[in-house]
Amino acid sequence: MFVRRLIAFSIVLLAAPAALAAQERGAARLDALVAGLTVTPRVLLIGAEPGDADADLIAWLALGHHVQTAYLSLTRGESRPNYAGAEAGATVGAIHVQETLNARAIDGGEQYFTHAFDFGSARTATDAFRQWDHAKLLGDVVTIVRAFRPNVIVARFADDTTTHDGKRQVSAILAREAFDAALDTVRYSVKGYGLPWTASSVFGPGSGLAIDARTYDQMIGATYADIAERSRAQLRSPGFATLPWDGTGMIQLRQLVSRDPDRLANSLLFDGVDTTFARLSIGAPADLARLLPTIAAYADSARQKLDVRQPSGIVVYLQRLSEVASAARNLLHGCRHPSPRAALTIVTYRPCAASLLDLDASLDLIVARTSDALLAAAGVSVRAVADREFIATGDTARITITVENHGESRVHVNDVSLTGGIAERMAAAVAVPSHGRISLERRVTFLTDAHPWWLWKREENFFPYASVALDGVARADLVPRTFAIDDVALSETMRTVSDAVVTLTIGMTTISANARPVVYRSADPLLGVRDRAVSGVPPVTLGFERTMEWAQAGKPLRKDVRLIARSYSDRSRTFALSAGRSDGAMRFENLPHAVTLNPHDARELSIALRGTPQQLRYELGLSGATSSEKFTSGFRTAQYTYLPPLHFFRKSTLYVQGVNTVIPPRLAVAYVRGVGDDIDIALRQLGVPVFTFNAEGLLRFGLEGVSTLVFGPDAFRVDPGLAGMSDRFSEFMRSGGTVVMLSNPGALSLPGIVPYPLAITAPFPDQVTMSTAPVTPIDARHRLLTWPNRITAGDWSDWVADRATAIPSTADGRYGHVLEMHDPDEPANRNALLATKVGKGTFIYTSITFAQQVTNGVPGAMRLFVNLLSAGLAVEH
Repeated sequence: MFVRRLIAFSIVLLAAPAALAAQERGAARLDALVAGLTVTPRVLLIGAEPGDADADLIAWLALGHHVQTAYLSLTRGESRPNYAGAEAGATVGAIHVQETLNARAIDGGEQYFTHAFDFGSARTATDAFRQWDHAKLLGDVVTIVRAFRPNVIVARFADDTTTHDGKRQVSAILAREAFDAALDTVRYSVKGYGLPWTASSVFGPGSGLAIDARTYDQMIGATYADIAERSRAQLRSPGFATLPWDGTGMIQLRQLVSRDPDRLANSLLFDGVDTTFARLSIGAPADLARLLPTIAAYADSARQKLDVRQPSGIVVYLQRLSEVASAARNLLHGCRHPSPRAALTIVTYRPCAASLLDLDASLDLIVARTSDALLAAAGVSVRAVADREFIATGDTARITITVENHGESRVHVNDVSLTGGIAERMAAAVAVPSHGRISLERRVTFLTDAHPWWLWKREENFFPYASVALDGVARADLVPRTFAIDDVALSETMRTVSDAVVTLTIGMTTISANARPVVYRSADPLLGVRDRAVSGVPPVTLGFERTMEWAQAGKPLRKDVRLIARSYSDRSRTFALSAGRSDGAMRFENLPHAVTLNPHDARELSIALRGTPQQLRYELGLSGATSSEKFTSGFRTAQYTYLPPLHFFRKSTLYVQGVNTVIPPRLAVAYVRGVGDDIDIALRQLGVPVFTFNAEGLLRFGLEGVSTLVFGPDAFRVDPGLAGMSDRFSEFMRSGGTVVMLSNPGALSLPGIVPYPLAITAPFPDQVTMSTAPVTPIDARHRLLTWPNRITAGDWSDWVADRATAIPSTADGRYGHVLEMHDPDEPANRNALLATKVGKGTFIYTSITFAQQVTNGVPGAMRLFVNLLSAGLAVEH
């Protein structure tokens, strides 16, 4: 009952500085593993995007009370801005995933995602369900609930309109619906969604249960609120790593739904759940039930005898516990519960009774924690290091598996197996001497690539569906159906591209230790030694420097584009380049007849792009071929110092977007980049002279010779140094220059940045969330709508996500209004595009999502943007 006692009462202690290094290994980790040996309740939190996780509650549950806790995010936050780099859309979602995994590594939680793509803003759940198929998304949540098997579900948000966010409302609605739907095998079949699961209750925001995350953990050296702050700070790309954090460390919840309506008013998180170890014997087979008290007894002995300074004293209890727990696990046929050790213990599946689902998941957790605790207490560690980061198809790489014994126990290595490895059985067990190490070499011939598993062509706002292995390892060979599970049912925390499994005997007890993933070690002069996951790649990759080229429609285009051909193979290759089918308007010319790459070589090729585009999107593919191989893809790597490298594979394809636009000959632009912003590159492709600066660059080079100064979205937040240069911007306008400021809500309160007052309603600013929302010119003859490009209704077609975000709610009367746009059932809004004269020049503030539209190749957005840039030039007829 100790979990319920801890959750029923909150202890208020003074917060102390966080010191989390000890949490990850050593004494603190061993202490947590031993304390949680027989703690088996599970809690699932559900929100809309990565930043919605309640890190306070996760840390309090997972680290404070050893409750298996997971956060389910409906999306990966693809519509969020990227303050860390230039990636946007689906690729920034991959960055958010890795940041979220960093966060969960700190707060102790696990992480799940659905197939849903974050399409942008939605005011209400009704709006969001216009973008997401309700039944399809609920099916994902049901699959995850049935796989994780939570005793309690926590909705992060209310399902009413108080959130002012339709996606968050959806997350709350689905949390409630999944409570019943996870039991409904008619609507959501066992074959399609997994075995039915009964959660005890659903909690949500409100009063009734107060949890104080400011409790101090002596072993970790921090409060759970401190840990949560560190966790939240990992989400750097969406701009969450800011201080001070305004959270209080207090969590307020209320019970929304319960299996026992009489308990609805009770304020205990696990009310109605038997959190003791004894509950697992209910319905268990007799031979297995007899083992459970022995498991509890050895776990209690280990807890009582643990001395973190001399942990070897509990090795004997953990050895016995491991033997009994493994025996219990083997007596119960697997119920298709994802587990890193699934491949080691589960070979066949039989029909699994609903009464055994809890026991099945709990035994997996007990076996995993016991094995990890035994390795830690005995001082045994395993690592697997490769001689390269990428293994090309057909090549063989060397893997060194090192086993270290820092303790006094007798340790033997019995066997080693590797994902993609060549089978090499050990002739005899190898002893690892006390306070010594051994190294074994194995060979790997093929691994899958490290491309994000979900990131393939999506249908509407859902990524494609697939099956994965129960143990989380991405294998090159086909996974048998008995060893497969729906992709979303696997926690992101478990996924890996490779795995080394070492079978060890510690004393007389045999366990398996996983080293995942296999890594390549490299040294950086500034960042030190870094481990990178090893993955598979094609022998040759082909990739264009940029995948999108803008071109003026109706004008002949003669341009050379860069193609990078790279070898990852140990063998030389000579291949021919060929272009895919073309309609003739756009084409590649003068392709080299043969390209030769030496082993691990790279060449930069100049490819002639020719044609006369119309206002259409052209897709031009290239491939390389030998007599027996074909190369059709390349990949790029996103490098961030605080993340492992992220690899994005894509076809060797160039897209050309034609646009009917007139570029005034005297237009010259100084561009200050904002978040997720590469408009400056698109303008250069159209022939506009563009000079890209930051604050320091503007100070050094000034604004001489340019007609227009542009501040990209949130540029003042990205580069705070801009705030001190308002006098220079004002002087530029007064002398006749044009300043175009894309959405910069944080800059509106800074002195002197905007010439006349603008205000945004906080915390829920006005926005136009629907890409199809009607747009009405206030004055169809307005200069910004007529020159150099006449803007028509067709220019508002094919937009993506939001029309406009963070629109000023009030604007000084000296601003002129250009457009009216609003979502259905919302009041008219005239402030998405504002313009005013300042001296001889012009100031334009717009909340229209130009960066988003230009990145996605929307021609109407580009035509209007050129008009804004040209606002200060004399009209030419």
